Amino acid sequence: MTLYGMIFSICFFLIVSFFFSTHTVDYANETETSEKITAPIKNTSASTVESPASEEKDSPELTAFYHKIEQTMTDTAKSFNGDVGMTYVDLTTGKQVSINGTKEFYSASTIKVPLAMMIADKVQNGDLKWDDQLTFNEKEDYEDGTGIIINNIQPTYSLRTLQEYNITYSDNIAKNMLYDTFGGDVEAKKALYAHFLQKETDWDDAKFTSEDAAKILKMLYEEKSSNQEYQTIYDYMKNTVFHERMDTPTTSGKVAHKIGSYATFLHDIGILETEHPFILTVFTNGPTDAGISFISTITDQLWNIQRDEHPKK
Repeated sequence: MTLYGMIFSICFFLIVSFFFSTHTVDYANETETSEKITAPIKNTSASTVESPASEEKDSPELTAFYHKIEQTMTDTAKSFNGDVGMTYVDLTTGKQVSINGTKEFYSASTIKVPLAMMIADKVQNGDLKWDDQLTFNEKEDYEDGTGIIINNIQPTYSLRTLQEYNITYSDNIAKNMLYDTFGGDVEAKKALYAHFLQKETDWDDAKFTSEDAAKILKMLYEEKSSNQEYQTIYDYMKNTVFHERMDTPTTSGKVAHKIGSYATFLHDIGILETEHPFILTVFTNGPTDAGISFISTITDQLWNIQRDEHPKK
């Protein structure tokens, strides 16, 4: 082999070795690491969240509008002598504003809304039928508090009756009998939290955040047009016997809501029917009955702003 031939062979070998070397960069891991470093940290005291479905930047008018919503929520929260968590969602744009939106509160009867939604899903899937008769078990199902079953307990109730009583009258015995269809309250709560919130909870102390509740109500609102049973739950919430908290003289007949009360925990979660409907979820823990008037106050304040000042007229 000539000298030039040897030089050519050596160069060719070096080039091939470079391109087929196993020493490569894992670009997938590098990107993942970069994304973790640059991800924004969420403010849990006061936060405004863009809708994932919306790619348009807010107009100056909308920016000012949501600033007023947030400032109103912040100022009102400061007036409450206790713990508050609030979330507002504009259902026209998807914009969410929260004050202490990730703070946990004992859920009380607000848990009856996702429970009803899961019962509706079981019927849709064919696992239950509305005319199924459920047997009352005193040891498992009896509970003092709200409801009408406690005044005249019958041996059996149809699933449809329990579904209605659970929301319209916030019936605790109806709730417990609906839990029975999952194998008891523990299994029901496990399924509920996993399905709606992708998280776990302490089963004897079930907790929600205002953002959790807003997520559930958003699902109810968005799916009720194509899901008659979700629409029925919405109607039960709108026709509840509890005319207080978010049901004020201003909002009467135009709010679908579910209150929750346990000791000093007083809550309400609702969908309000202004021209541009919005979700409001308010959780409180404070002095006796103070949460009731607080919830009415913030509801009316946000209702008036949403009705009178929303830029998308």
